Amino acid sequence: MSYYRALETNAVNNNTVAKTNSNLMADIAANEVQEQLPAEQFLHPLPTTEVDQHATIDEVLLVLDKTHQATALVIDVSGQALGFISMAQLGSRFILAKAQALGCTRNELTVSDVMAPLSALRQISTAQVLNARVGDIMATMEEDGLAYLLVTGQQEHAVGYFDFIDMVKSSSRTITGLKPSSAFKDVVESVLHHREM
Repeated sequence: MSYYRALETNAVNNNTVAKTNSNLMADIAANEVQEQLPAEQFLHPLPTTEVDQHATIDEVLLVLDKTHQATALVIDVSGQALGFISMAQLGSRFILAKAQALGCTRNELTVSDVMAPLSALRQISTAQVLNARVGDIMATMEEDGLAYLLVTGQQEHAVGYFDFIDMVKSSSRTITGLKPSSAFKDVVESVLHHREM
């Protein structure tokens, strides 16, 4: 099943004159150029760094720091992939909120408590990536509140992923949020607690 959504566009109004700061116009132009790039330029291969599902937050931070990687694959004892964990997740307030929700301290959390499970990720095919622009992928991920978008090849095997935070960091684009709100309490948590993920 495909969850891919293309960007919606509006017609250009040629009679409108905009009075803006030239730096702002340069930022907008850079973003528009970036969003027109082929999406495959931002496709990451699956992480080669693997961490055990029972590793602590500090152990994972140490592994990511020593390997100079931003993301690791979380595996179980048999070596099966369970999910993704990133430096961005580990350094966010999400960790403290998760510890509070589980009634434990930050040091008691394991990577399986805070990872993005593969089963919860959405996916698109390599064929869709070949025909997509960066703006298409960003719009899809932003609309669905996705931190990661899995890319699958033939026989539905994962071949890579898109990392929303990486794409946003490479531009000066602002984002509305990574977590869609399905209940009023989600809106309150986003507004009052600035929940990133």
